[in-house]
Amino acid sequence: MNSSKNLSFFDHFQDLRRLILRSIISIIFFTCFVLINKNFIFDYIIFSPIRSNFISYTLIYKLGYFFHQQINIAPKKIIIQNNQFLGQFNTYVLVSLIGGIILSYPFICYELWNFIKPGLFLKERKIIKNLLILSSILLILGLIIGYFILSPFAIQFSNTFFISNFPKNIFSLNDYVILIINSTLLMGILFLFPLIPLFLSKLDLITFHTLKEYRKYAFFLLFIIASAITSGEFITTILIFCPLYLLYELSIIITLIFNI
Repeated sequence: MNSSKNLSFFDHFQDLRRLILRSIISIIFFTCFVLINKNFIFDYIIFSPIRSNFISYTLIYKLGYFFHQQINIAPKKIIIQNNQFLGQFNTYVLVSLIGGIILSYPFICYELWNFIKPGLFLKERKIIKNLLILSSILLILGLIIGYFILSPFAIQFSNTFFISNFPKNIFSLNDYVILIINSTLLMGILFLFPLIPLFLSKLDLITFHTLKEYRKYAFFLLFIIASAITSGEFITTILIFCPLYLLYELSIIITLIFNI
């Protein structure tokens, strides 16, 4: 811990103010970046999962072929329509803002680290720094899996589920974009799960041995969750289950490492 520990409340408030200001500027900057690259963001990222040649559909089909199963979840024909005034503009702004927040996340973590670092002991600095790096890596992995795995399955289920032969599935622009955002962010947030057992272990509410003891129950519970998400298809269930279970195992490892 250094002399900055003796700074006045006003000095700390000024540092916090600069942190917030720089974070807001970074969000605005990356939001503008997404706004400028509208065509690429929407044509090749947002609407890419409804194309039959989307990379996830190709890989899943090849994986199914390897296991002698024919799995073709590529959407045959999906109609996206806008039925609201300013609907496309509102979607444009929403996606740009969320994209700006996601892209600025590493910078915000870096600014947060610089803000809290002076008031920490050397051991505390090492722990917090590792946690910030770990959270960034987990979030990015979660977003990738959410976009490339969970989103295609959500689209396929929404497009093929019918309660009757009379209604036709024609999706609104807003509903489709919200589906992609929710699926992607859900996995991003879910991948931060290993930090929760770590926090609870620091409060002495659970231990490394507790997580090991309940491993088999977690295995079955996560398999049921993965099966529910993917409507029970074996290959697709495994694709969702594996990262979920790996997160649980990662929780055990992280809890052990940070409590040594």
